[in-house]
Amino acid sequence: MDKMKKAGLLGAAALIGAGLAALSEERIREFVKEKVEAGKLSKEEGKMLVDDLVSETKKQRLSLEKNIIEKLQSSIKMADHELDELADKIDEVKIRELENELEKMKSMRKAGK
Repeated sequence: MDKMKKAGLLGAAALIGAGLAALSEERIREFVKEKVEAGKLSKEEGKMLVDDLVSETKKQRLSLEKNIIEKLQSSIKMADHELDELADKIDEVKIRELENELEKMKSMRKAGK
């Protein structure tokens, strides 16, 4: 896998994490706003709750992003290794085919003499 594709995958993982965090933060704010409007929380309690929940969400998002990136890097490394092995096998097959072709040409040359 080339470096541009690798960077694209890692960037996509980061964007997904950021999108999830933004969505979660919006929902947290809506939930707390409803509780404040219903009188179940004071404005100050709501603000503190939002701050705490948003902070925890961000920590979890960063942890998730880190895990995703680590898994992607591991998968990419494994795929690169497998591709290298396949390339080596293809090279071996090509060498054998060329050696066989060379032997045929030598045999034909000897038969022609």
